[in-house]
Amino acid sequence: MAAMILGSIILSGWHFSWADSIVAQEECPVAYQDDPSCMITTTSGERVCVDDVAVRLEAFTEQANRDAVKPLGGDIPAVRSIVDPHPAFVGVAVDPINDIVVMADTNRKSVVSYDRNLSMSKSGETSDIRRQIIGRETNIGFVAGVAVDPARRELYAVNNDIEDTMMVWSYDSEGNAKPSRLLAVPHQAWGVALSPSRNEIAISIELQSAIVIYRREAIGLEAPVRYLRGAQTGMADPHGIYWDDKNNELAVANHGNFRGLLKNTGMGCEQVAASNVPDEGGQFQPPSITSYPATAKGDEKPLRTIQGTRTQLDWPMGIDVDAAHDEVTVANNGDNSVLIFRRTATGDVAPLRALRGPRTGINRPMGVSIDPKNNEIWVSNFGDHTALVFAREASGNAAPKRIIRSAPASAPSTGFGNPMAVAYDSKREQILVPN
Repeated sequence: MAAMILGSIILSGWHFSWADSIVAQEECPVAYQDDPSCMITTTSGERVCVDDVAVRLEAFTEQANRDAVKPLGGDIPAVRSIVDPHPAFVGVAVDPINDIVVMADTNRKSVVSYDRNLSMSKSGETSDIRRQIIGRETNIGFVAGVAVDPARRELYAVNNDIEDTMMVWSYDSEGNAKPSRLLAVPHQAWGVALSPSRNEIAISIELQSAIVIYRREAIGLEAPVRYLRGAQTGMADPHGIYWDDKNNELAVANHGNFRGLLKNTGMGCEQVAASNVPDEGGQFQPPSITSYPATAKGDEKPLRTIQGTRTQLDWPMGIDVDAAHDEVTVANNGDNSVLIFRRTATGDVAPLRALRGPRTGINRPMGVSIDPKNNEIWVSNFGDHTALVFAREASGNAAPKRIIRSAPASAPSTGFGNPMAVAYDSKREQILVPN
């Protein structure tokens, strides 16, 4: 039996140190039938032949060297990896004037655009990308909402959980392109909406349950011109936002988790921008759609609130307003559906229409965008590398008119959404990834 302890080896009670080799050694006082000069006395008092010990020690050392764990270092490839090499769609915005559609890709950290009328057939092949903005210089991270400015041919994108920035590029940007404007925004921004008439941008902030409004040309550390935040607003973990310029309103999709109010102490990531607002605890609220005047600020009540069990709202993400037909549409991520309400509806009301069912192909929808010119609804799926195009009046278990694919139809999706940790379940032999 052998063990190693702090630079020493113990062999069945024989103790040798690396410095002295032998703890106790003496000449044999009496003759020994083999060779008295080889005899030693161990610390336990046992008389053994040093030659036998040396042979055993050499064998033990060789085995220890073979079994030793060599430290890792350098550029070492992973044994295996779980990775999705294809774009995963989040926010979506269609520009029917210039015939393009733009989508945020949180998986590859990119923004992609496609020709609007691409993929007239429902082939299982990957669709051709028009442009992809991707690379270190782009500042794209965990990107979420997108918006387009058809007149100026500009696209906007906001980073969500990490980078806390909004980026702007021209329609013709691609590859590792620096943004033409980069704006610092509060932590956990998600949606972005543009008002051409007011020349302003509105951004939803999850953590603060707030909307911040900036000049359209804002850049760097520029402060917002106003913000909408407080218990009376009814906002709770807002995600999708749309600026209805025709009716001069803002529409917001809320998950329902109100995190409370804290004073801004200047330490970062505080949940309210005003130092004179009292602290208030958080609460769970039902998901909702809230609408405000475009000029709303501070702790202002909504004009209307769609909320309740009849609404079927469940983790509403992207939102869009069809001002021409007086409808509001949300991507209902929680139950794989798209819900369409009357724009002026309020209270616990049922949707006018719902897209839901296996034929729709809706799979973890993150964004919606209305194309009033071509009478279509765009839906971006996070669950399976697709964006779907439906007739505007479609309802029930209706099939899409067209499908854009960022990967072949058979390609699996990891479903990773900003994973921050990993754990191993030894009982089930499974890797657990919280997103």
